[in-house]
Formats: sequence, C-alpha cells, structure tokens
Amino acid sequence: MTQTHKLSSLDKKIIEVLYQDARAPISEIAEKLQEPASTIRGRLKRLETTGIISGYIPILEPKSLGFDLTAVVIIRRDSGGHVNDVIPLLKDLPGIVHFQNPLGDVDGLLTIWARNINHLSEVIRELNRIEGVIRTETLVILEEERFLPPNILEYV
Repeated sequence: MTQTHKLSSLDKKIIEVLYQDARAPISEIAEKLQEPASTIRGRLKRLETTGIISGYIPILEPKSLGFDLTAVVIIRRDSGGHVNDVIPLLKDLPGIVHFQNPLGDVDGLLTIWARNINHLSEVIRELNRIEGVIRTETLVILEEERFLPPNILEYV
C-alpha cells in the first residue's frame, strides 16, 4: 500500500506554482512565495523523494497536434478473460492515450485522440476485433476542463 504523506501549506503552494508552470525555476518559485530558495529546493526534494511529485511532463493539447476529437471508450469483456489481457494490444492502436481499469460494470476505460470521426471509427472497429471484447460504448468529449490542483489540495 502506498504511504500517505501530509502536505504543509507551503508544499501546497509550491505544487500550485508548479501546476501552472512545471518548468518554473526554484528562484522564481521562491520569489513568488516569498521564501528562501534553499527552503523551496528542500521542499521540492522531499516532495520528489516521497513520490508526491513523480515527474515533470508536458501537457499536450490534442487539437494543436491535429486531433480534433477526444473520446472515452468503455470496454466490456466476456467473462472468460480480464481486461488486463488486452492492454498489450491497446498500445499499438493509433490514438489511445490513456487506459483505466475501473471498479464496477465496466471493464476498461480508454481515452482516444482522433483526427476526425473516421479515425475514431477505425480505432473503435479495431477495439471490437480484439478477442474477448464483447462491446464498446463511445462518448465523444465536447468540452474538457482540468481542476487538479489547486482544487484537490484543500483535501490533503
């Protein structure tokens, strides 16, 4: 089980600044938060070593890359297999950017970026050809808004 760590108010502020700009230099973060750079450096190191911050990655904007549609596809498997059996096959399908294995009546959730409706249809047809997949349901995303952090930080 993953260990839970308590965040101080300064830790939360650092995360909020990094969420806005993950490339912000320590000196800039220190200046914004009116804290010594050495304090920010130490806090960042602790946030990284405890696994609270696990990396700094770019957030890609699908439309800027020519993907005009984002869809969530629900996968339902037959009773003879587990959704994890299909994960290696999903990695080769064009446009799948995220997989989740939820609890409940759904066996898998996929996020797909598609160039257009034809591309999305093609990916869904390929999904339905995978052995053990008995049904898919597709939800095309009309709008998306990100709320993490600072919204979640008030609960930790």
